[in-house]
Amino acid sequence: MYAALGIIKNSNHSGELIGAHQKIDKSARLLLGRVCSDSRKFPNIEEILYFEGSRGPDGLKRKSPGEDELEHFIQPDHDDGVLAKIISDHQANLTRALIAGDRVRASFEAAWMAHAITDGLTPAHHYPYRRVVDELMTDKDYLKLFGAKIKGIMRGENMLQAARNNWLYWGAGGVMTKHIAFEYGVAYMIAPFSLKRLWPIPYYKEDFQNPDCLKSFYASLDKVAALKMYDRFLKTGWTTQLVTETREILIPEIVRAVTLAWASSLHDARAARLIAKKGSNAKE
Repeated sequence: MYAALGIIKNSNHSGELIGAHQKIDKSARLLLGRVCSDSRKFPNIEEILYFEGSRGPDGLKRKSPGEDELEHFIQPDHDDGVLAKIISDHQANLTRALIAGDRVRASFEAAWMAHAITDGLTPAHHYPYRRVVDELMTDKDYLKLFGAKIKGIMRGENMLQAARNNWLYWGAGGVMTKHIAFEYGVAYMIAPFSLKRLWPIPYYKEDFQNPDCLKSFYASLDKVAALKMYDRFLKTGWTTQLVTETREILIPEIVRAVTLAWASSLHDARAARLIAKKGSNAKE
């Protein structure tokens, strides 16, 4: 999903005008305050957003193309478990940070987990992107300029093949062209909406009291995947029906999933503190 990475580098205002990740995080953090009584122990939105944009997962793609990149793609019908492992690790680390009262680490884990969940539920990330790119990168080495790797330029065994590969990637109807068109469309679509307008309706506080992070993510994934939004987008582009589904189903479902994931760490941290307190009282 679009996070306004290229607009304002290393700025606290990155994504303030148009940034889907930032808008979703803001909406989810506001909802968390409504459904969890101890949300004050959770990082505030300013702390969370510090680790978005160029300081978020997408920032790795600029700083070190092709190295240690977190590609949050998932094929619902052929899940390899990689994204689930990323989300699970962030959730466990977030819980530990909340227990320790480490707000900086908690902010980092909350932001990066939310980013992974948002990407995982974004229909454009359900496309077999890596397989297609590997097919287009006939020469697997990245193009370099003054020794620095440049991502997004397809290589070929000769100039003709390189031109063909780049057209299939960046040209009209190309893999990345379509991907960007979908994500930018979502970002612009939700930009004028209030944070509460992005909440799932209806929502019930009891659903957020003891959530299972991965179970909730996969439930949302099944709901979103069943709509086949990106398949339809590739055929027709943005339609009134797709716009309506994005506003009324997709984004509220993502906000719900992010809030549930954060709430799961709050619950686990709360439970751990109670156990520790009981153990301390028993010793006394």
